[in-house]
Amino acid sequence: MSRPSLARGAALATLLALLAPLAACGGDGATATAGSTGPPASVATVAVYFVDDAGALVAEARPVPPGVPPLEAAVRALAVGPTDPALVPALPPGTRLLGAAVEGGVATVDLSRELESGYPSGGSAAELAVLGPLVRTAAEAAGTERVRVLVEGRTPAPPDSQLDLAEPLSPADVAAGG
Repeated sequence: MSRPSLARGAALATLLALLAPLAACGGDGATATAGSTGPPASVATVAVYFVDDAGALVAEARPVPPGVPPLEAAVRALAVGPTDPALVPALPPGTRLLGAAVEGGVATVDLSRELESGYPSGGSAAELAVLGPLVRTAAEAAGTERVRVLVEGRTPAPPDSQLDLAEPLSPADVAAGG
């Protein structure tokens, strides 16, 4: 063998020796390294919507924990509230997700009684600041066009609501301005 061939062979052997620990780890090679920050690139996220001071919906990306359906992760994140202090929390304080499912192209979210007891009485703009983010977040996370909102397994009847919550809502139904 000539010297250039031996040198290439040695370089290849060195490269393979350096890559062997990565191959032994399994997976796709997307492993955390010392000093790395943030989640691995393969972490799924959902868009969670909140209203800004102008009444526009603004999305915040939230991670989806492994094994948790996106709809459930999104509505739970919505209940926690925004990370940006300029955004308005969508759900009344203490509102919890009791159940979430998708069937027949409709996402259903069942929330605790705090949704109803803390429902805004400030007119349609206040109502849309709750339902707009909830419906948009749930519809996108579930990949559906309609969302049924329940409170403890029943159709909610919040005081002064201007919407028929007995029927599933689309994001267009609860968009600001109509």
